[in-house]
Amino acid sequence: QQQQQQQQTTAAKASGKQPKQKEQIRIFGPGHKRRLSEQWGIEHSYSVPLLGKIAQNGDSGTPFVVSHPDSPQADIYRQLAKSVVEEVAKIKEAKAQGGGRPVVKYDSGKHVLEIFDPKFVVSSISEEKEEADTEAGTSENATQESKTMAPADLRRACRCAACVEEMTGKQLLDPASIPDSVMPLTMNPTGNYALSVDWSDGHRSLYPYRQIRSLLEAKREGNEESSSKDEASVKEEVSV
Repeated sequence: QQQQQQQQTTAAKASGKQPKQKEQIRIFGPGHKRRLSEQWGIEHSYSVPLLGKIAQNGDSGTPFVVSHPDSPQADIYRQLAKSVVEEVAKIKEAKAQGGGRPVVKYDSGKHVLEIFDPKFVVSSISEEKEEADTEAGTSENATQESKTMAPADLRRACRCAACVEEMTGKQLLDPASIPDSVMPLTMNPTGNYALSVDWSDGHRSLYPYRQIRSLLEAKREGNEESSSKDEASVKEEVSV
């Protein structure tokens, strides 16, 4: 195939015509990288051309980036490698600071999900003592604050291909079809970026941790807005 392309290019140049540009065919469809980011929380993804030369170099033991360092394909691999290094550094830094991915547990007695997130940390010491500890070079461990969420709310937020149309993002799942009694049977982390959940209704979901955080943030903002409206209503009644 490569020889045929070279022959076509040579023939085009001989006839004075511009050689035909190679057509890019995105085998996963347009916008696939964006969908990966939105639905699965994959922040780093790259489009690598399917070139026979890359495979040949790999088999011969000489990396493509070494034999073709100035090629666009080599630049993509360098960007990918840089992202891997940066993500590993983030994980190490988070662990060193006592953080990491959120921990999600199901409380069957209260029928709620409890989320323990390193980002939700509250200090258990006073400001005065914190300043004194800072001056002395000592500190006390902060305590983690848990957030709660109804299992049904998380189930209704599933963005798998059965619940959300992959190409358009259109909601396919009818939220009303999910009963409030739905509960997780098993929950397991998938790498450092998502939580896999097997539900009592037979469905399996994968939730990026950033999606779970966004749901909690939306819930917090909704509670604050509701509280502000209630306070305004009370003030209005008092003034009347």
